Amino acid sequence: MSLRSRKASDKFLTGREVRVWRLSRNLTQPELGKWLGLTPQAVARYEIVGVTKATALAFSAIDRGLKPVKLSKSDYKLAEDRANGKPKEEELNE
Repeated sequence: MSLRSRKASDKFLTGREVRVWRLSRNLTQPELGKWLGLTPQAVARYEIVGVTKATALAFSAIDRGLKPVKLSKSDYKLAEDRANGKPKEEELNE
């Protein structure tokens, strides 16, 4: 028996598992869609075809009460500085 590697596009949860997860948390399709940045129709589709590991991880984040990420201007500034090779503040103080 050989082990096959899982591709990123492989389904991690079945559609039925997605629906059971949503219903067990008392979420409507529009509510889950809002959390995931999707339409209710997309959520309904997930409940038919299943989801990949990335979406399953988003479900886990919702379970833990994590809010969707909102990047600040300082986040963008730091990323730009790193991309341009600017040292971190800690490195300047050494």
